[in-house]
Amino acid sequence: MDKLFSIFLGLSCVMFATAQVTVSTLNTTITNATCGTDRACISNPVSCNPATDSSCLFVSTKSDANGNLNFELRGNSSGYIAVALSTDSSAGGDDKTYICANNNSAPLFVFALLGANNTLTTQNDTSSISNVSASISQSTIQCVFDVSGLNATSRANAATTFSVVLASGTVSADGTLSPATVRTVSEPLDLSNASSTNTATATVAPSTNSTNTTNASSNATTTAATTAASGGNISLQHGLSQAVLILLGVLAIGMM
Repeated sequence: MDKLFSIFLGLSCVMFATAQVTVSTLNTTITNATCGTDRACISNPVSCNPATDSSCLFVSTKSDANGNLNFELRGNSSGYIAVALSTDSSAGGDDKTYICANNNSAPLFVFALLGANNTLTTQNDTSSISNVSASISQSTIQCVFDVSGLNATSRANAATTFSVVLASGTVSADGTLSPATVRTVSEPLDLSNASSTNTATATVAPSTNSTNTTNASSNATTTAATTAASGGNISLQHGLSQAVLILLGVLAIGMM
């Protein structure tokens, strides 16, 4: 009985979290046609066109006059695709996550937090999300939505600067979302700036770079010191050899 209640509660959470989001039918095809001129674009692989590349997981953003961000998300999955916004350049810090799922060939929109081990916790408050439309065509998932009130920092000029996490996953028969499989994490980008793109993705932490640079510098210093010491030893050996030869010459003259 307890097990059945737990399953019911889990399903209720997913349904309740999405019940407040009205999803209309999306009749357009999401492409990368206006990337760099009208919309900021992030994708995996980099610069792919989701309309022609089935491996492309893609999101684009555009800011309106009120500071809201419009998202276009497209990818291929039998379960779900997702975009998460990170303020610390890594996935999994309770990042706000917007999920488009394939629910028995019908689109399902879920708002969640991406936490430790890339687990997802659905959220009941979806008041910041509006104008959601979506479509499912075989394994192709598309959705468009608006998000208001985003604020990555207390500085107004960086309120829409986030590292973008693109991910996908599966949906079980009881509606449970699997932990996200992260496809890419961009460097911090201003999502209101159409020229923002993930031509370079975050792959090495700054501390690692610093350590490598320090080690390289230490190695260079060590090599230089070793070379200098070796040169000094050679000079010393050469001087001693010359002194021995002179001494032998003096002794030879004295014996004569």
